[in-house]
Amino acid sequence: MSLRRLIVLGALAALALSCSRTAEPGVYTVQGGFVRVFVDSLGNTKALMYRDTSGVWADTSTVDLKSEKLALKPYEAPEFRLFPAKELYREPVYRVGESQDIIYGRVVRNDSYDEDERMDLTMDVYVPEDGGQVARPLLVTFHGGAFKGGDMRDSLLVEWCRYFASLGYVAASVDYRQGYRRNVRSTDDAMYRALKDANAAVRFLLKRDSLLIHSERIFAAGADAGGILALNLAYMREENLPEIIQEEEDTTIVLHQSLLRGFDVRGVANLWGAIADTAILHNAKIPVISFQSREDPVIAYGAGYPFEALKEEEDGRDAMDELRRIFESIVSIFIPEEDRHPFREMYGAGVIHRVLKRYGVTSELHVFPGARHNLFIGEDGLADYPVYDEIKDQTAAFFASKMVVAPVSLRQDPEDPQLFVIDNSEVETCLWDVQGGVLLGKGDDAVRVLFFPDAPEHKVSVSGVYISGLTFYETVEL
Repeated sequence: MSLRRLIVLGALAALALSCSRTAEPGVYTVQGGFVRVFVDSLGNTKALMYRDTSGVWADTSTVDLKSEKLALKPYEAPEFRLFPAKELYREPVYRVGESQDIIYGRVVRNDSYDEDERMDLTMDVYVPEDGGQVARPLLVTFHGGAFKGGDMRDSLLVEWCRYFASLGYVAASVDYRQGYRRNVRSTDDAMYRALKDANAAVRFLLKRDSLLIHSERIFAAGADAGGILALNLAYMREENLPEIIQEEEDTTIVLHQSLLRGFDVRGVANLWGAIADTAILHNAKIPVISFQSREDPVIAYGAGYPFEALKEEEDGRDAMDELRRIFESIVSIFIPEEDRHPFREMYGAGVIHRVLKRYGVTSELHVFPGARHNLFIGEDGLADYPVYDEIKDQTAAFFASKMVVAPVSLRQDPEDPQLFVIDNSEVETCLWDVQGGVLLGKGDDAVRVLFFPDAPEHKVSVSGVYISGLTFYETVEL
């Protein structure tokens, strides 16, 4: 053995002896386990040895530090701290950048018989600035207009998108094909084409890497026809499409013939919209928040044909209304059901909420008094900002609460009691802490723990950050 090696070994032995005689209170690692040094009530320094028994509780024995020459090495617990709770996606914190008239597809117009007569599909995109390289949620918003008109640059819609971008979303106001003839076949086609455009818009946005969109945090919102579109974007599947829909050679650049989803929607804000088939609500478990007047004259809160209430009001003002109704009832006998109304019977927020609840899906319903359709507009025809802000804030809170699908849950493995795990693929960072014991090892989603039987408390805690930026803290106490 070389002289140099003898010197090193001698130094280590001296250090071990020194440590064993002058150990400060604390936990130390030794061969075969751990030693806890403490001062008892009489001021005497004592030490206990804890050996790993492959169970959650250690085997304990007393150690005499003066007689036993133990090489004590201070146990280093991993870093642990509580991440500050963040009100992300609930309060405006970012400046907003805007890009207008972004073309996401080119299609044949709904009212054209010439396949060479095409139109551009466009959107406006609003992004949070100074948000760093953080994956952002996406909110696609669709304007109303009964699939006949409407404007993606309506002032309240622009303000809506700017608000959500200031919360941290990439917010897009999406235009889509409109127009139809007055029969169910044509209005079904219009809805289907708009739905294909909506799907195309989302996929277009997901392919723009510069937007930093998180593909698992896609939200949809819409008013009136836009609400119908947002609900169908989340829940409609091709097998549920009405049989009378005519397939056309659609040439949407990023879409082609089918819906080809390729993504999932995490939450929907239904602003006085509806659906034509409640069966589609069984396709997924996507949370929905709905807003509607119970006496909505355009789209029934329960079930009914769109605009039927308005038609009845107009008939009621005509002195010949009774004769007209008799005539129409006779003529309707000879008219197929699908041709009697320009729209299918639709189911509003009241029915949607009830069916979702029956399916065990999160649904939040806000019912407003009065007989008005667009809740953003007051009876005087001007913007009703108190209601507008209320709906905007409630939607933001609802979406923020759904940013994490399955919140972290910390549990002890029943087959391996030393193992404490979290089951969550949405965690970006987590820190672990043990009170009344030590960590034997840790990974990204689990730790192995040894508890000291005589410790005053036994607790495992985990603190961390989700990919979305939200924080969490969970603890298990034995």
